[in-house]
Amino acid sequence: MNRQIISREDQLASFATTLDESGRSRRQGEAYLRLQLSDSLSAILPMQQTQEVLVVPSLRLTPMPNMPPPVIGLLNHRNRVVWVVDLPHLLDLPSLPMDMPQQTIAIVRVDQQPLALAVSQIRGVIRLMPDAIQSPVGTVPAALVPYLSGCCLLDSEMLLVLDPRAIIGADILAMRG
Repeated sequence: MNRQIISREDQLASFATTLDESGRSRRQGEAYLRLQLSDSLSAILPMQQTQEVLVVPSLRLTPMPNMPPPVIGLLNHRNRVVWVVDLPHLLDLPSLPMDMPQQTIAIVRVDQQPLALAVSQIRGVIRLMPDAIQSPVGTVPAALVPYLSGCCLLDSEMLLVLDPRAIIGADILAMRG
């Protein structure tokens, strides 16, 4: 018996579960890492391009002079140096407080190029069916649209679907080597 159960059918985004022949559930949909950008705004990153999540002491971040405002500095992690960007600031949202003892970071990788994205909080992993993601045009502020591959509604909350390739390729970050 192959049965699909969709919870909250009135919502755009839903978790889908399929029961296999033995009655065990199997999750469907694409996996996304859920990030908190501000008190009222969440976003998701495709897990395919998310390398890892870290909570690091702020003292491990090395500030670099003459960098664009969203660039926090460098992180030496696993013998690799990675640029750290204040993701909310890059998206033209209020910056993260830099006086925090720890920073929450998601490292994304596109074409072997890593970038560490500092966020307020990591809220776990969710799965979405591809048809749950809609165009962000006209739904979110125009300044956010270049960094998004879409948006979706989940439990009455608008989630921004981030495009890691667009974030890494942002003009303001072109100074990275």
